[in-house]
Amino acid sequence: MQSVLFVIDQLASGGAPRSVLKLARAMRDEGVSVTLMSLSDRLGLPVPEGVEVCVVPFVPRNRSEKLHRYQLHAHRLDTYLADHPASFDLVVANLHQAHQVVSRSCLADRAWLCIRSDPRQELIASQRGWRRWVKRLKVRRLYSRQRLIVLSETNRQSLAAIGCRPRDVQVIPNIVNLSGLQALMEAPVAEREWAEQDFCLYVGRLAMAQKRLDRLLRGYLASGTRLPLVLIGDGDRAGVEREVHRLGLEGRVILLGARDNPYPYMRRARLLLLSSDYEGLPNVLLEALACGTPAVSTDCLSGPSDILQGELARGLVPLGDDEAFGAAVSDLLSNPPAIPPMLLHAYAPESILSRYRALVDN
Repeated sequence: MQSVLFVIDQLASGGAPRSVLKLARAMRDEGVSVTLMSLSDRLGLPVPEGVEVCVVPFVPRNRSEKLHRYQLHAHRLDTYLADHPASFDLVVANLHQAHQVVSRSCLADRAWLCIRSDPRQELIASQRGWRRWVKRLKVRRLYSRQRLIVLSETNRQSLAAIGCRPRDVQVIPNIVNLSGLQALMEAPVAEREWAEQDFCLYVGRLAMAQKRLDRLLRGYLASGTRLPLVLIGDGDRAGVEREVHRLGLEGRVILLGARDNPYPYMRRARLLLLSSDYEGLPNVLLEALACGTPAVSTDCLSGPSDILQGELARGLVPLGDDEAFGAAVSDLLSNPPAIPPMLLHAYAPESILSRYRALVDN
């Protein structure tokens, strides 16, 4: 594997672009030539030195172009590749727009489409009535007869459940850079009080939809713990504060905002809490375990059950059961599970890169 092209919707924000950048950095460190192609001029995330970035945007100018945006964008992509000829051993399209565009382009026959969220939940379950049927048909049409990469075994099962018949499906999770985390989690926290007391922790977007911070707060309340709950992240801060007030949790729930380096907080926390309706593969669970901190998570689609196995499965709770969430928090605080040393080996850069090399070899 000498040269790789990653096509992605944007490089401005979000877990998926950050995961692709981690993968690009790991490949670059192994001497692979990596090109990132953004289908939007929304940039801003730090790109590893030595990784090439090209931008091929398309903005519809009228209703007709909007209706045919994927085909028109694919034509622009083909024109760019014709004007900038290059040879790639592996082509991977990431996120939904990139899947739509690449599957209509000259790359269609050789590209792998990497699905970084659960297709059944994110693309279908949010719809109702006939719209769900239409969305299901569109998802099946997009991913059938394609070569797919999914982040978890649960994602593979979801594709089968909605009737997708891909040409090939490979499960390749995200990278967890253990050596990098070791250094980052040893840094001091900005606030002295969080270095000197125990607390529970949430790291992620402040959102009622998908992340379900309302459920997180109810589960925390049901646990009966007197440990404070620290929230790191940005988003709907006002909505979270309203829910905190409604539940009478003022003074017990602390919103710190976003942090460039949340890992010192993960290392010092007693528990990490996750309450999502769905995930792709929740990096935050892997990172918490790498910091030595066990987790309580909803058993949502998809990823938590792939990660929290063995004794760690005591932290898995059914969706919508606030009492079970609280009971799991109480249980793990009083009797923390051991984190197996080899658990994260499957997510180490060398393991993930070997799976991508196998795509080329096959």
